[in-house]
Amino acid sequence: MPPLHDEVFHKALASDIRREILLSLSGKEKYLSEISNEIKKKPQTIDFHLNLLVEIGLVESEWKEGKKYYFLKDKKILDFLRGGRPVPLHLRPKPPHEIVIDAWDDLSKKLDRIEKKIDVLIDKK
Repeated sequence: MPPLHDEVFHKALASDIRREILLSLSGKEKYLSEISNEIKKKPQTIDFHLNLLVEIGLVESEWKEGKKYYFLKDKKILDFLRGGRPVPLHLRPKPPHEIVIDAWDDLSKKLDRIEKKIDVLIDKK
C-alpha cells in the first residue's frame, strides 16, 4: 500500500465513489456489475474509477469464469477508510463553481497588472 502521505494516494481517496468502491470490496472480490449495483452508479463510472484504483495499486483484478473480478490489494486501506480520517481539504477536488471563481480571480489579477502596465506606458507619452 502506498504511504498515506503520498499526494496521489490522497487524491485518489478524495473521491467518494472510489472510497465506496474500496469499501464495497472489503468483504470479497466482485465484478463490475456487482459493484455498480451496490453503489448505484453506472458501470462506465465504476469502470473509470476502478481503473484509477488499479493504476495506483490499491485494487487488483483477475479473470475468472469469463468475468473480471476486482479485489483489494491490501486490506490495510480499510483501516484508513473506516477510521474516519478525512482526506486533507487541499487534496480534495474542487466543485466546478469554485474552479470558475478561482479562474476568474486569477484572470482579474492578471488583467489588473496589464492595465497598470498600459497606464505606465500611456503616462510616458
